[in-house]
Amino acid sequence: MTNTNNTPLIKILAVDDSRVMRRAISKILSKQYTVIEAEHGEDAWSLLQHHTDIQIVFSDLSMPYLDGYGLLERIRTSTDDRIASLPVIIITGEEDDDAAKMEALDKGANDFIGKPFDKAQLFARAQSHIKFEQTSKKLSETAEKLEKQAAVDELTGLGSQRYFQKAADEQLSALIRHQGHCCFLRIDIDNFNQIFIKHGKQVADEIIQNIGHCLNQHVRKEDMAARVGLARFALFLNHTRLDKAEKLAQRIIDEIPTRKLTTKNFTFTASAGIFEPAINNDANFAGIYTQTEDCLQQAISNGGNALHTRSSLAIQEAESTEPVTIEQAIKLLEQGESDKVKPHLENLYSQLKPLLLLFTQLIKK
Repeated sequence: MTNTNNTPLIKILAVDDSRVMRRAISKILSKQYTVIEAEHGEDAWSLLQHHTDIQIVFSDLSMPYLDGYGLLERIRTSTDDRIASLPVIIITGEEDDDAAKMEALDKGANDFIGKPFDKAQLFARAQSHIKFEQTSKKLSETAEKLEKQAAVDELTGLGSQRYFQKAADEQLSALIRHQGHCCFLRIDIDNFNQIFIKHGKQVADEIIQNIGHCLNQHVRKEDMAARVGLARFALFLNHTRLDKAEKLAQRIIDEIPTRKLTTKNFTFTASAGIFEPAINNDANFAGIYTQTEDCLQQAISNGGNALHTRSSLAIQEAESTEPVTIEQAIKLLEQGESDKVKPHLENLYSQLKPLLLLFTQLIKK
């Protein structure tokens, strides 16, 4: 059934084992609403599964098979949010005392209407609850839209700073529980402030969009990429060890100077820092992010268009394994297994230091 504007009428479910009561509700409300009738709670529950556009339920308490209390409980405990949030108005008779009403409230009733009811009373209940439901839905949709907007950077399509911090924090918690590993990557456009001042906002925005497109092309679905500042980007590389993170970051750094702009013809570069944390109960987003930022600043201080890495996991692993001798390290390097040498660099350097000092003294002579 539709109204004069050819839009479907709002559906109301009337549940009562009395055919007379169901007919009375239908007669009063059918001019403005589509009324579906159910004889008992089981019948009503089945209709709620199939009619996804029912917006309000009027229900009696005393019914066979499944009474009003049972129907209320099913509605409120439903895993379907649409059903669980439906307004339910209980139709009470003389046999329903205050205790019955209190039980219905405890099980999630929104309102009551007594028998016998008149046209104005029934309409008033229906309209007020439907308007409230529609307003709540609009507010929910608006909140969802705003939350989505807050999670996405409009210029690049990457995640926002707020999204990155929340999502990375959640992923860290999961990795701690399941003993996983990850790397954090920070990227900054080199000399961005000077570029902005010299070439203007349009060029600056195109560079930022270019970097965003580049990151979107390189990250996997299980990773997270975000714009965390004006020309600042961050990546959370899930289940990734330092060697693979280095290769990814180097590909990105090497690709950035090759990317072309439509507004200006000049080359821009970026620097990156990677930190590989040891995943344990002490791991936290703030501390890891600070370490990653330090790595980035080291890359920038090295002249830009550079990559600097650090791994607390490698130090942890080195401390928990047998030291590697210089001969073993050389053999591993010859075999292309530099990753097995990196955790032992500090120890290897301490072994070589006396020889290096002697070598320096001989050169000076």
